[in-house]
Amino acid sequence: MSRAFVREPDGDVPPEPLPEIPIPPPPNPVTRRGLALIEQAITSLESQLSGATGADPAEFDRLRRELRYWTARQANAQLTPPPETVDAIGFGSRVTVSWPSRGNLELQIVGDDEADPSAGRIGWRAPVAAALFGNGPGDEVEVSVGGRKLRLAILAIDNQTAGKGPD
Repeated sequence: MSRAFVREPDGDVPPEPLPEIPIPPPPNPVTRRGLALIEQAITSLESQLSGATGADPAEFDRLRRELRYWTARQANAQLTPPPETVDAIGFGSRVTVSWPSRGNLELQIVGDDEADPSAGRIGWRAPVAAALFGNGPGDEVEVSVGGRKLRLAILAIDNQTAGKGPD
């Protein structure tokens, strides 16, 4: 094909707009720690944006996109304490389970943005969390993880200190 028929862009071509960060559907329950993390993210991003004058436009757009995400998450955040009862698992509960091949694990059921399985914080929508909800010490639950069926024994629940302090 002759180059005569190919249009070259005039000057600088603006970068493709970044897609928005997907926001999980409501509700958005959060622990005290989760709410503090959202607030910290917003403060940090606002600070970075105020110091980003003359910065790379792509970086500026990335920061603004993240700020939109965290602002939306803050707007629909619902501070949710652990259950009042000491014998039932719910949002915010700290749970000790016997996990086959991994021994005893302490997990806390947290909001979507706070989830960090490597730190023992599992999102409330996760299959393990869903299987644990409403159960208590001595109960066993079956859950499918990575295509395998596991039977988890619930050893202990801590709802008393789970909602106190920054978690």
